Amino acid sequence: MFISLFLVVTDAEVGLSGARMKVIPTALSFLLLIQTVIEGVKANGNITAPAGEVQQTNEVNVPPVVKSTFHMHLQGNEFEDTCEIVPFHLNTLHTCNYNTSSPLIIIIHGWSINGLMEEWIFRMASALKTKLEHVNVLISDWRPLALQPYSVAVKNSRQVGFDVVTLLQWLEETTQFSMNEVHLIGYSLGAHVAGFAGSHFKGARKLGRITGLDPAGPLFEKVNASERLSPDDAKFVDAIHTFSKSGIGLALGISQPVGHVDFYPNGGSMQPGCQMMDIYQGLPKTIKCAHQRAVHLFIDSLLHTDQQMTAYRCRDSTAFDRGLCLDCKKYRCNTLGYSVRRVYSKYQKGFYLKTGSQSPFKVYHYQIKVLLLNLTEPVKVSASISITGTNGESTYKPVTLAQEYVDNTTYSSLVAVGSELGKLQALRLRWEGEATITSWWRSVTSIMRGSRSRKSTELIVAKIRLKSGESQEKTWFCGQAGDVVHLKPSEDQEFVRCQDTTTKHKNKNQ
Repeated sequence: MFISLFLVVTDAEVGLSGARMKVIPTALSFLLLIQTVIEGVKANGNITAPAGEVQQTNEVNVPPVVKSTFHMHLQGNEFEDTCEIVPFHLNTLHTCNYNTSSPLIIIIHGWSINGLMEEWIFRMASALKTKLEHVNVLISDWRPLALQPYSVAVKNSRQVGFDVVTLLQWLEETTQFSMNEVHLIGYSLGAHVAGFAGSHFKGARKLGRITGLDPAGPLFEKVNASERLSPDDAKFVDAIHTFSKSGIGLALGISQPVGHVDFYPNGGSMQPGCQMMDIYQGLPKTIKCAHQRAVHLFIDSLLHTDQQMTAYRCRDSTAFDRGLCLDCKKYRCNTLGYSVRRVYSKYQKGFYLKTGSQSPFKVYHYQIKVLLLNLTEPVKVSASISITGTNGESTYKPVTLAQEYVDNTTYSSLVAVGSELGKLQALRLRWEGEATITSWWRSVTSIMRGSRSRKSTELIVAKIRLKSGESQEKTWFCGQAGDVVHLKPSEDQEFVRCQDTTTKHKNKNQ
């Protein structure tokens, strides 16, 4: 039942003003219908089209009638400002000023609950035209097929994929352009539409690129590659997962990798600025915010070319949060968004990064390693850190220091700050206090200084190292007197650059 609740509010604006009390019961009634259909699909293994719908099979056959339309973005933020290109009507190419020598990008929207063309589509089209200049940007409009119960829209997505194929084949024959110049960008259910279209072209005729923006998860998770977006669908496939899992066990996006490069901003879970505040007022906006964040991250990469977001290959979000994956050797890092580096790796590990809550979304990643002495067994230390550089000082950021490896006295974590700090000068480490350690105090040795009757619990910090993910620089910090630092609960201490170590720098692309 909860999966359906997420679906109802995904790809559409939901009114939450004076009509709120009318919307919720209607939505809940609609949920029951969707849930019944989805459960029937899971039980029977297929989707039966309702009367009047075009039946589809697993075979890719170009339909005799194109059921969606294609509109060329010229300027403006209104659908009425676009120009329709009709397959097999050559005059529409001339009318819309289609440039046969320029690459082609097609934006494909997802499932719809209100039939409106969402504003982000025009923002993305404008951003693409601004950055690339000489490019044809088309919008695939399949709202009549998307404005259906979710399971029916899923079935119709194959039809829409065939419509895209029809358009591309006609353009190929008419304008003699190469499929390598085609880039499909699909959001949610539209990402799988792009995959279905791309799967039709094989070998040298494969599409150049497909970008999946939080590809839809329900009815696509764990299915065969031929039934969803996959790396086989284009020469290069990249995907951004922003709502593939959540702290409340629900998700709209697919969690498994579906491309050559898969990005998981903030673990692919709830996104900063999208926190749930109220089950009725907050839920719809929260869901849409997190699911659609992939779209805005991609647009951000076009608008803020000087603030490209770096992501790092890692086995999972837990390891990334522990600061274990800020290495850029052998293409272990990549750029999220339009300017992604095309890396074809046999590894199925995703790329992880943190982002801010609003545009520009870029943050700066630091790995913190703390050498702790006199611990009897592994512990987790709740602390806060503030970093000072030549360009300014960060606010205190919470960290959980965990043992880096078994039988190792180094404890690590990840810190993300919102601005570039320049050359690092100092840091302050604050241990969060007695209340934080009451559940694990026996795991920490009580250091008796001067007398064994002393009961104060301390952490003994030998050194701290920070590594910048973006620059790959490493900097060591010591106590101000050069000695080890005894850190008490609720106390913070300043550490400065060690005098006997040097900063190392490595190119992140080596």
